[in-house]
Amino acid sequence: MVSSVINIEVIPQLRDNYSYILYSLENNFAVILDPAESESIIHFIEKNNLSIEAILITHHHNDHTAGIIDLLNYKLVPVYSPNINIKGTTKVVYENKKINLSFLEFSVLKTPGHTLDHVIFYEHNNNLLFSGDTLFRLGCGRVFEGTYDQMIDSLKKIEKLDDSTQVYCG
Repeated sequence: MVSSVINIEVIPQLRDNYSYILYSLENNFAVILDPAESESIIHFIEKNNLSIEAILITHHHNDHTAGIIDLLNYKLVPVYSPNINIKGTTKVVYENKKINLSFLEFSVLKTPGHTLDHVIFYEHNNNLLFSGDTLFRLGCGRVFEGTYDQMIDSLKKIEKLDDSTQVYCG
């Protein structure tokens, strides 16, 4: 069952990245997005008596994936990512894939440009978008592997979302 009440903790990572912990106080489950480091995440999980339900990854860059293995050593959970080559991946996601968790329901949108495997996670019940490095507060991410046309198409997908959508970037 999907809950309409969730909490989001912004976890600073490295020098200029963010990971997110989405959690429900109704069932104490937590979902982690793009962990570059594990220590601060595990500290928050333990301090708040939460149980990790899943890890979601937007793309293969190390500043979004380096914390996965330590988190899996802490608790073995499914890892949803767009690339089977990302260490720890157990479930590969793709365009329009639904991820149904105990208190969240994500839709996956493929957003190449920054990387070819980049995806974003949209939680429509709460109008939340986790954009990884496709979109930042002041613009889009750098184009490393994709093309500028791919990035423009990816940004157009985001533009079609509800105007009340809250964006959480990488």
